[in-house]
Amino acid sequence: MKQSHETARRTLRNARRESLLVALIVLGSLLWTVGYCSLNGYQHSPDSWLIRSGLARNRTAEDLVTYAGIPDWVLFGIVLPWAICTIITIALSLRGLADDDLGAEQETADPHVS
Repeated sequence: MKQSHETARRTLRNARRESLLVALIVLGSLLWTVGYCSLNGYQHSPDSWLIRSGLARNRTAEDLVTYAGIPDWVLFGIVLPWAICTIITIALSLRGLADDDLGAEQETADPHVS
């Protein structure tokens, strides 16, 4: 009984750590994507506080920069974070997540469940 309690405690600790890590990655990605795209993907008025504070620049259609036909704000605000999150997901699934033993699978009494 003591072994089972320790195993359950370790599994819960690993699950909490992993869920916190994933939540931080998602939050960081969300903040970057929304923040970068809102600052660089929209045309702000010249008297906007974003322009005056230097957070955004007054962009026009003429100064739009593209890379392989993709606007720079899409590439750096959406595609790059998506690619980084994909790499992090692969790395975490291969090396970072614990493979805890969840116990033996129980037999079901319902003959319709396979």
